[in-house]
Amino acid sequence: MDTDSVAGILRAKLADQPLVKRYANTATAAVMAVVAVLWMVLSVGVDVPSGVTTGVLVLISVATAVGVKFTPNGVTARQIDEIEKFAERRG
Repeated sequence: MDTDSVAGILRAKLADQPLVKRYANTATAAVMAVVAVLWMVLSVGVDVPSGVTTGVLVLISVATAVGVKFTPNGVTARQIDEIEKFAERRG
C-alpha cells in the first residue's frame, strides 16, 4: 500500500469521526481541571485542613493522568501529517 492511499484512508477516517473523538483527551483534561478549580473554591469556603486540600488535589491530578491514559483519542490532522512526513523520509 502506498503512502497516498494510507493518507487517504486516514483523512477519510478523520472526516468521519465526531469532533469529540478527535479531542477526547483534551476534553478529559479540561473536565478534570474544572473539578480541581471547583475543589479549590469549595475547600477555601469550608474549613478543610490544608493536608486534605492537598491530598484531594493530588488525587484529582492522578485521576486526570489515568483518565487521559485510558481515553482513546481519534485520528488528528497532525498525526496524518507526521505519518506522511515519516513515510516520505523512509520511502
